[in-house]
Amino acid sequence: MRMMCILVMFVLGSLAGAQDQDRLAKRYGFDANLSFYPQKTPKETLLSIGKAIENNRMDYLLAHLADPKFVDETVADYKNSIRQGEEKAKVFLAFDRLVNETTQYFLEDPTLVKELRRFALEAEWEGNDSQAVGTLKEVQGRKVFLRKYEDRWFLENRQQ
Repeated sequence: MRMMCILVMFVLGSLAGAQDQDRLAKRYGFDANLSFYPQKTPKETLLSIGKAIENNRMDYLLAHLADPKFVDETVADYKNSIRQGEEKAKVFLAFDRLVNETTQYFLEDPTLVKELRRFALEAEWEGNDSQAVGTLKEVQGRKVFLRKYEDRWFLENRQQ
């Protein structure tokens, strides 16, 4: 009986872990493409962000490279402002609004992409297993913040 309980707890624990990984595997209709946009390290993640922007894949950036908590909260806020339609349509429209706003943000200041790439190539990193802060010696007062969920790094939406 005790062995059966242990077996059941192991199976339930495995299912919970698989559900967490599934939560990040497909977001907003986009499958994670970790071979084309790797996220094993903060540097890889920043290079992937630059690649996504250069390839006009702001949708992928928001679905898989930006902080999932921030994206989900923003999409939920935008969705709540949409009065009509089915739930899936509201989520689609809210995500599309965030994609458009983020695209506009990068279009208004093209140096941001260059700066992100520079951080990816030259940054000195501080942090721990779940958070990283990148700085450049020559650029005072600017930092890049990343957070790790499961085994992937994501860009946080805070600037300094």
